[in-house]
Amino acid sequence: MSGPASRPHHTPPPLGRALAAEALGTFVLTAARTGAARLAETGLLPEPAAHALPPGLVILTLIFTLGDVSGAHFNPAVTLAFALRRAFLWARALPYLAAQVGGAVLAAALLTTFMPLPTPTERLPAGGAALLEIACTCLLVTVVLSTAHRNDTLKPVMGMIVGSTVALDHFVSHPVAAVSMNPARSFGPALLAGHLSGSWPHLLAPLGGALLAVGLVTLLRGRANTQECEAAQGKASSA
Repeated sequence: MSGPASRPHHTPPPLGRALAAEALGTFVLTAARTGAARLAETGLLPEPAAHALPPGLVILTLIFTLGDVSGAHFNPAVTLAFALRRAFLWARALPYLAAQVGGAVLAAALLTTFMPLPTPTERLPAGGAALLEIACTCLLVTVVLSTAHRNDTLKPVMGMIVGSTVALDHFVSHPVAAVSMNPARSFGPALLAGHLSGSWPHLLAPLGGALLAVGLVTLLRGRANTQECEAAQGKASSA
């Protein structure tokens, strides 16, 4: 059994490659989720499928494609959770957050060149939407951390586990609120649409959900092990 880790014990991939992967992944996730939501508004896609399947399938695909390059966070809540678990270097956390936000903003900006951005679904008051964000993000980040903790055995199916959780969270939450579990993905479209002030539950509450998940996983599994460190950062290549 791997012992507890106070800091990552293996060499992470080059930071430049990792940041490019995080920006690209968050760009694709934001473009897919926002574009599908717009198609649902126009009646070209069934609404439940449009809001649940694209983000889940994108995350599944990106984890298998880019997980070894950056750890496949694509989400400030995930980066924060890994850093708090000391499975991820704090020195890399801020650049990761910048890359994620930049990818989301770029995706939203690109979409505005050929279509209006979709109107978020908000049938709950702001406080209710924040609580729902906290709950959904807590579930997602708990799954991410728990699978990372068993990276050696679950790595072949990690994309399916995390992607399914993303899809499930969106499927049950979308009818009442624009839950994203991802501050970067919410920030990009909100910034370009001029809705930042009304989007605070989706910008701040996911971070609270991540904090809860860190506490829960620490209670259930203890401190981060070397498997979690490798999953959080990716694996350096000799190439």
